[in-house]
Amino acid sequence: MTSTPSDSTADGRARRELDLVDLVAIAWTQRLFIILITLLIFIPLAAAAYLSLTPTYTAGSRLLVIMDDEDLTPGAAGAGGEFMFDQIMQSEADLLASEEVKRRMLVALTGDADPEQLKTLGEGFAVSRAPNASFLIATFKDADPVVAANTVNAIVDAYLRYRVELLTGGNEGGVQARLDAAERDARTAQTALRAFLADNDITDFETELNSALGRLADIQGRKLGADADAAQARALAQALQDRLQNIPQTIELYVENSVTGQLLDLQVRQAELMARYQPDAPPVVAVQREIEALERFVEEGRANGQGQRRTGVNPIWQELESSRLQQESQAAGQMRLAASLNAQLRDARTEVDRLRDLQSEYDRLTRAVAARSAAADQLSVQAADALARREMPPGGADAIRIVSRATPPVQASSKRKLAVMAVGVLAGGIALLLGLIRGYVITVRDEPAPRRPEPQTRAESSEPEPDPTPRHDAPVRTRQRTPLPVLARVSDTR
Repeated sequence: MTSTPSDSTADGRARRELDLVDLVAIAWTQRLFIILITLLIFIPLAAAAYLSLTPTYTAGSRLLVIMDDEDLTPGAAGAGGEFMFDQIMQSEADLLASEEVKRRMLVALTGDADPEQLKTLGEGFAVSRAPNASFLIATFKDADPVVAANTVNAIVDAYLRYRVELLTGGNEGGVQARLDAAERDARTAQTALRAFLADNDITDFETELNSALGRLADIQGRKLGADADAAQARALAQALQDRLQNIPQTIELYVENSVTGQLLDLQVRQAELMARYQPDAPPVVAVQREIEALERFVEEGRANGQGQRRTGVNPIWQELESSRLQQESQAAGQMRLAASLNAQLRDARTEVDRLRDLQSEYDRLTRAVAARSAAADQLSVQAADALARREMPPGGADAIRIVSRATPPVQASSKRKLAVMAVGVLAGGIALLLGLIRGYVITVRDEPAPRRPEPQTRAESSEPEPDPTPRHDAPVRTRQRTPLPVLARVSDTR
């Protein structure tokens, strides 16, 4: 099978593809060139890096953050201790590294804060802390170890003064000013409360409201009792009236006759005769007969209802009537008492409703007085504490304690070695790239161009026309790559 122009072109391209072995071979052939270029680039750049990078000394100071609930700081920044530990530590670190602390340090030392000096401090100063640790580490880098140590100590002192002034209040706009404002607000609230009570004729709102409620409950209980007593008295009077209808108003008191008197006289006379005569004496016997006859007369009932009669008011009727009148009088009195209590009940309800309508305004004024008084009390304590803190030396009895102050470091740190190594890597990379490009160009130039075969027509070719249908059992033609001539030269040099 003859090759087509496309096959020859593909073979030419395949001979120019490079793999890792070809790159290594090219680099080996250009090793002198690469070494020369590396030295030309490395020497000036390494010298410039070595001369420009001077050794620096790093001085550090360690600060301890104490979490104390009784201390105003750093809990004061958290509005009642709501900040978490990491937030407090981050706040303290940001405050230590703030521009204001550096400016105050420069003003305290030199009397002026130059922007260039601030920039230098910002570039050399750093604050770090270990995770879950209460230590802040402040460091400063400078070419002079004494300057580095003094700068760190000055920044830490300025930070301690500034944080106390910031968190506890300074001379202007601090705790004392807020305390004066809180006391004015408390007096204003108390004046408003007193004016409210005076306008509504109230001495003690809570006492008067409780008294009005108690009086209302007492009147309600008394009225209900009076109504119940009146109803009971009326019912009892009606029952007595019904009973009196069946009882006569007058009755016979007694019937007066002389039969019993005569019998008694005969018995007395018999006793006198028995004292003088024998029992069978005629006078005694005669009196005895009269007594017996009179007793038979009485026993036969012929003396009952005879004699003088006397009638009068029935005492039972009279007693029941008196009880009825008493119950009716009691019912009338309880009804009058209920009517009076009803009027008092309306007045008491009116007073309670009036006080309840005023209760919301009273509660608002009371809350304002309580809140502003509490704020004034708290600020008074903070003002006294802030005054004591401002008079203390930096780092004394505070939430931030200086564990170790910065001292001039002995050992310097420099990036010259790292810079020289980086320059070496850069110079070697550039030289290697230039060597590979140079070797590839030379290889392509020296390689002979492939001979292009002449095309043949279908009629001149004796080969049968290929079957357009692909055959799975046909062997796959593999293309062998011809190595570049540079490999031959490398093999010759071995």
